[in-house]
Amino acid sequence: LNEVYFKAGNFSNRPHWAIVRYAAGLLDKVEISLSDAVTDILIGGKQLTVGMAYSEAASIDRPMSHTEIVEKIDEFCREDIRDRVLTQEIIIYLGLLIKSEPTLVKGLLTLRVGYLILLLTSELAIELGSTQDAAYEKLMELSPFEIQTRLHQVLTDYQGLGNTVFQQESLHLNQSQNQIAWMPNAVDAFANSSPTIAIDWRYQRRKDGSIARVEQDFYPSVWRLLQHCKGVTIGDKLEKRNRLDSDVILSETTPGEKNFALRIEHLLNKIVAPEYRQLNIEALMALAALSERNPDLEIAEYIVLDVLIGHAVRLAWLDVELPKPTIDRLDRSAFEPANYERFKSFAWSNFYQSSPHVCGNYLVKSLQFLSQLAAEPVKIES
Repeated sequence: LNEVYFKAGNFSNRPHWAIVRYAAGLLDKVEISLSDAVTDILIGGKQLTVGMAYSEAASIDRPMSHTEIVEKIDEFCREDIRDRVLTQEIIIYLGLLIKSEPTLVKGLLTLRVGYLILLLTSELAIELGSTQDAAYEKLMELSPFEIQTRLHQVLTDYQGLGNTVFQQESLHLNQSQNQIAWMPNAVDAFANSSPTIAIDWRYQRRKDGSIARVEQDFYPSVWRLLQHCKGVTIGDKLEKRNRLDSDVILSETTPGEKNFALRIEHLLNKIVAPEYRQLNIEALMALAALSERNPDLEIAEYIVLDVLIGHAVRLAWLDVELPKPTIDRLDRSAFEPANYERFKSFAWSNFYQSSPHVCGNYLVKSLQFLSQLAAEPVKIES
């Protein structure tokens, strides 16, 4: 590995940066100035989160040794080992930029490294006209200088790129909004999970997700769902192996085929957190029920479950009519769109504690929102 690392970094004066990052990750290499960079960011009045997890445990709000920082990166970053190296790079660059150009991060209380990587990937996807997972591979091939330059540009146009990401996530439907039977599907899919039943739903999801038990018709219903869309991505959307292409799946498998069920189970099992794994199962159930209720419905793009669930969490949090267990701990301003980013961890906790019946409704509303984005661009406050 050391030989690969050095040869890739000195290959005919044109380093293979993707290989360098891969080898560096496997060798557990740590940037020696990582701790200093974090300290500079904290002195600048900001805090950090690593990975795409929206929990307080992913935050860095005090000076840490490089060992502690790397442990947090290893816990919350993506399964791709290169992402851990890229995260270190981004933290180093943020430490440099916050000292040289503090106005770049003005208005940002928390610097979300995972989200910044997503913005870098999205910007590259627009340039290349490619999917985000393909753009992520291209991002890994860029030199550290190119990534630092792009990070500077992303921070310069942070709000604009945030809205661009939303537009990239939009879904085009072959039917108008009023032709689609939206909400009843959630009631059908989760008829046995009335919101009036007092259950610790987060604990229940953790238990169900650990066992990974599904309804008898679950896998055939997912197969039928693929007849209505270009494909589905289960888990990390930047990992191309997590994408199910409808044309390929439908031509190679049948609804009741064991190999198809094993493939879905494999993708679900790659999701580390059992409660989030269960939320993905619920999302597939809601989508399958919606497609069955609307047999002529067609979606032109891939349905990315991470995106669908993320918007469902946001919509549920911003809905003033939805009771929230955390309401007694927060001011009403916490539920305003402009403040959502600050309270995202609360929003996810609240969503996990909601019944599948409630979550199913917001998963459908999320799909409806993404289809409305395609029909009419919406400016998102963040």
